[in-house]
Amino acid sequence: MDSVSEFEVIVVGGGIVGVCAACYLSKQFDRIALIDNSEHIPWQPDSSFDLRVSAINLASRQLLEDIGAWLHVNTMRSYPYKSMVVWEEHNDAYIEFNANETTHNCLGAIVENKVLLTALNKTVAQNKNITRFDHCSLENITAIGELSMLAELDNGERINAQLIIGADGNQSKVRACMDIGNVQNAYKQAGVVCNVQTEFSHMQTAWQCFTEDGPLALLPLADKICSIVWSVTERRSEELLAMDDDIFNTAVTDAFAQRLGDLSVLSERKSFPLHGAQSQRYIDHRVVLIGDAAHVIHPLAGLGLNLGLGDVRCLGDLLNESNRALGSERILRKYERARKSENLLMQRSLELLDILFRNEQSTVKTLRALGMNFTNKALPLKLLFMRRAM
Repeated sequence: MDSVSEFEVIVVGGGIVGVCAACYLSKQFDRIALIDNSEHIPWQPDSSFDLRVSAINLASRQLLEDIGAWLHVNTMRSYPYKSMVVWEEHNDAYIEFNANETTHNCLGAIVENKVLLTALNKTVAQNKNITRFDHCSLENITAIGELSMLAELDNGERINAQLIIGADGNQSKVRACMDIGNVQNAYKQAGVVCNVQTEFSHMQTAWQCFTEDGPLALLPLADKICSIVWSVTERRSEELLAMDDDIFNTAVTDAFAQRLGDLSVLSERKSFPLHGAQSQRYIDHRVVLIGDAAHVIHPLAGLGLNLGLGDVRCLGDLLNESNRALGSERILRKYERARKSENLLMQRSLELLDILFRNEQSTVKTLRALGMNFTNKALPLKLLFMRRAM
């Protein structure tokens, strides 16, 4: 029989959440296996800005600091934002969240996904407790008695551990191996992304406008450079991608009501389908799901990655605080109760918000405006929202 390599924890998935999980758990356990079948192109100082970026809140930044990855981010590039302004097209109502209203000097940072992953991979390379299995995929999972799980890889290697963590995305092989159902909700929308130059300063602010086409976010990347995420119908996304640059510049400038002056596209434009998803279970026998393997939410609030990193923190802390054996069903159930309710509430809230702002009835529009103005003037309510987001 082929030899079997022994580990304490196996993390399947080499994306941001998976690598972060491996690093965080390596503070507690000496033998972590990280299975990664992705091709990573490291960030370079002369790299153009990545099209995929994340708004990293303060809790997520603290997690990245705890594992040593934020030090690497600081040697590359990120951009802190100190305020967030949300408003509706053709409407004077708005909400402004400002770090000056809190005890923090910023609300978070916009970081390119390529920068985050490069920083995390550098952290793994310096970590003697993590063994990488690159360029290979999970084939099957089998229980070996009550205390161990065997993972078979497509390159013929066999490894076992007391706990397997599925961080392998929405099409999770771990979830499929454990026959865990996944409820998908197609939004029939697409997110159009690109980078633009702004005529005026973005003032270290993350901007979001609810346009007739859908929510349009401008996220600061550098002086007078922003990342755009525009959530629109599938048909409208095709139209936006087909436009030449001048016509697109006019469309996005008009949709943004020229708040930052003329906007000029700096990059190619791409789109990705939008959908929500929730796994029916987050756990099985010595198996746990985190990140997109467990849940996917609408991007309009920019919280998807932060929820995944919240999964990492919750799971790691529960394992650290427990005196039970690694992989204990009781601990995994605590994780599932804590995170599934949190993630499901956020998914449903964002879906409701999206539906609310796509409703063009005059009464609904009036109530939206009243609600936004009231929230903006009610500091305790604003602080509640900010604490939640941070």
